[in-house]
Amino acid sequence: MNSNFEVGVIWAVNGNQVTIKMNSITSDFTYFYNGEEYEGIRNGGYLSITRGHIDIICQIESEEIKDNYQKESKNKYKENERYEKFVYARCIGFFENEKFNFGIKYSPIIYNTVKMISSNTIKAILSPKKEKNEIEFVIGKDLQYGLKIDLPWNKIFNTHIGIFGNTGSGKSNTLTNLYKILLNHEKLNLENSKFVFIDFNGEYIGDKVLCRNKITYELNTRQDNKGDKFPIKSSSFWDEEVLSILFHATEKTQKPFLKNLIERRTKYLKENPNIKENLESYIKKIYNNIFNGTNPKKETLDLIKKVLEKINNPRPILEKFKWFNGKEGGSFVYTGDNNEIIYSNSIKKNERIDLNRILDIKSIKLKEGFSTFDELEIRARLDLINGVLSNFVQYEHIHPLLERIESISVSLKKIINIVEENNSNENNSNKNNLEVISLRNCNQEIKKMFPILLAKEYFREHKIKNESEVKNTFHLIIDEAHNILSQQSNREAESWKDYRLELFEEIIKEGRKFGFFLTVASQRPADISETIMSQFHNFFIHRLINEKDLRLIDNVISTLDRSSKQLIPVLPQGACIVTGTAFDFPQIIQVDKIEDREERPNSDDIDLEELWKKNNGSNSSTGNTETKKLKQL
Repeated sequence: MNSNFEVGVIWAVNGNQVTIKMNSITSDFTYFYNGEEYEGIRNGGYLSITRGHIDIICQIESEEIKDNYQKESKNKYKENERYEKFVYARCIGFFENEKFNFGIKYSPIIYNTVKMISSNTIKAILSPKKEKNEIEFVIGKDLQYGLKIDLPWNKIFNTHIGIFGNTGSGKSNTLTNLYKILLNHEKLNLENSKFVFIDFNGEYIGDKVLCRNKITYELNTRQDNKGDKFPIKSSSFWDEEVLSILFHATEKTQKPFLKNLIERRTKYLKENPNIKENLESYIKKIYNNIFNGTNPKKETLDLIKKVLEKINNPRPILEKFKWFNGKEGGSFVYTGDNNEIIYSNSIKKNERIDLNRILDIKSIKLKEGFSTFDELEIRARLDLINGVLSNFVQYEHIHPLLERIESISVSLKKIINIVEENNSNENNSNKNNLEVISLRNCNQEIKKMFPILLAKEYFREHKIKNESEVKNTFHLIIDEAHNILSQQSNREAESWKDYRLELFEEIIKEGRKFGFFLTVASQRPADISETIMSQFHNFFIHRLINEKDLRLIDNVISTLDRSSKQLIPVLPQGACIVTGTAFDFPQIIQVDKIEDREERPNSDDIDLEELWKKNNGSNSSTGNTETKKLKQL
């Protein structure tokens, strides 16, 4: 270690906290000693404590001046004796054999000498030289000293990462920088890893953002045939948990109904694998049961009418129906004179209806190009009819689920493409290991539900693939994560919120041992479940000013020291505090701004000066013309 000069002595020791009595109360910004530059005493700066041949390094947290003046004392103090300066610092590491080591191996004792350290020594602490074979990973520089900070990438990306900061603090730039450098690194081979970005605001869909070789899905529920469709395997779609997520099924009644629907479908397809023929046969069977059963129910008429709308040319059949609200115990009666089927509450002798003669049931053919969602709607209605007729199902409990299937399917058809297993494998053979899924043009319901479906399916598949041995890693990155990880929502049922949070809590608790890692970015960490927050291993904390956010950060991040916590509300744009299991002590980094506009996420602040500035000279007439046009609009 380079020669240093003495500035004080240890006055008190409390664990790794030390009190230093300074020799002088002066605080110049810079000192020069033996031809080397030394930094003055300041918060966040570093000092060396000499104990034998070991130099213990401490970081300054605060300082104060104490006045020794006593009224009863007759002695007159000299100017430089009356006031004493004390510095309070925290030990962070030590130099041994001219190499800096983080951690507390040696402790100082009272009266140990305290020395300033040179700029070269600070560089050895913050930015040590790399060996030739070591991989460099730099996203920015130390805010105070301007030294480039080499992040321990191998300790960061195998953990869950949290990036937090208010709007405009630079968190999107940090997130982009982190993965841009990783995905484009010349010395890293990422073939065995997959990265998926869930992008709520369409910030990462640019051709050059993150990397050039990526798959982008721009989902759109607002317009037909305008967006991409995300492929989901048929076997994954026909799953009790998946359908429950998509259509918000209740736990005790609607979820078992979906489970039985899937089991019945699987059974029927084993008998006849042709889905169209299978479904048409099921419709005819239920059709006969409605009109020729011993226990007719008026609710079944509305249900079968909805089913008939899915077949080719349904009008001749639908025109045969006329009914009114009869009392319980009524029956279906065919009146031959008008060729009508009536639900009647009058007392008439039941007669078997010849549906082939009246309704031409053999002509029931599904419309060409019917979708998987159409199949689900039909099967759900037929199953409900069957359950109501046999008194196994309460109509009032299941009918709301059918309404949700019908309404939500309108949006899901626009963004999901159900593919068979073989087609799915072809899609997965693409060498691009980065997917960006933009939800910018999706409605709020899809923004809430679809990421949960993705997270569940990705985690399930990855866990099965790596159950015995982890050979692949999966990295799910969620920007604006408070949209789906919030524990406060008045627009959803309590049971649904519990399911959503429990899913991500399971992922963040168990994901690490299967090689499944979460990276979340949010401007409101206080909105995110505290259980989820406590499971993050590494943090990039930008400016936060809300008291709830600061209190949560204080509660869940044990690696933050007092001085770092105090800096969070006043961090400049682009600067962040990095801390966690990958870092020996918190560091303040000024993250490099991505200069190329096409490589930056679409999250820049609006330049009001450029937008509102009044044009002068030759452009003024053009500006006035444009203003007039705007006023007319």
